[in-house]
Amino acid sequence: MRFEDLVAEKNDALTPSDLKLVSVLLTDPTIGSFMPAQKVAARAGVHPSTASRLARKLGFDTYSAMREALEFEQDASARVRKRVESAAGRSLLESVVAGEMMALSRLMAQVSQDQITAATHALRRADRIIVIGESHAGSLAELFARRLKRSGYLATGLSHADWQAADELISLTQKDLVFGMIFRHDSPGVIRALALAAERGANTILLTDRSVAAGAKTTITARRGEPGEFQSLTVPMAICNTLVLELSKVDRGRSMDALSQLETLRLSFENPGVPRKRGT
Repeated sequence: MRFEDLVAEKNDALTPSDLKLVSVLLTDPTIGSFMPAQKVAARAGVHPSTASRLARKLGFDTYSAMREALEFEQDASARVRKRVESAAGRSLLESVVAGEMMALSRLMAQVSQDQITAATHALRRADRIIVIGESHAGSLAELFARRLKRSGYLATGLSHADWQAADELISLTQKDLVFGMIFRHDSPGVIRALALAAERGANTILLTDRSVAAGAKTTITARRGEPGEFQSLTVPMAICNTLVLELSKVDRGRSMDALSQLETLRLSFENPGVPRKRGT
């Protein structure tokens, strides 16, 4: 439900101070999506504690959760405008690179080695891996599945939760794993796939940039950039690359052997009819 609708639904429970804060947030949603609670409250002329109380009244656990919801409501034009304005004398390339570097620099504080290890071992033990994501997550889901396949794992990438997903999920067993990706927007199809996996006893991993109650056995959460700005795939891609490398370290040569065979096959297609031995 959109922020405006939540306010309308809970209107009777809101105090005059709450309504002042709401007025500021609705006048410019961009403010609420990136400005700290204290500054928003100051702009509205209310006590800082009003922000956290308003969030709870509207059904959020914290003000941060409410701010995250406001961020996801922003349209593309607002994010582009903020990116251009934030360049502040730098070229846009410099601004984008700085944003990517900042997002990556915060990754270590958000994702632990224990989470990476748990995900790696789950992937290694799975008979079959289904990677599923929608929208922008779909592109990374297909790329990650392809890299897993090249490393010798039976993996399928799904960028749409439709009949294609049904075809793959119909034979799901407890020996398989569903790796879901949810970025920015709600993904009911991914949530459904993870729930189905749990029903079948299959393992589940979720990679996301938001607070999602998906019930995955392993959840890796990392922000993809500053609130209100472009949310690139650099951060989750770095996590996926790390998982592929971790697999190559612990799977006793499985990944390396598969990659070696892949190179031999690639060369055979480039030069059909010319026999080649591995390593030549």
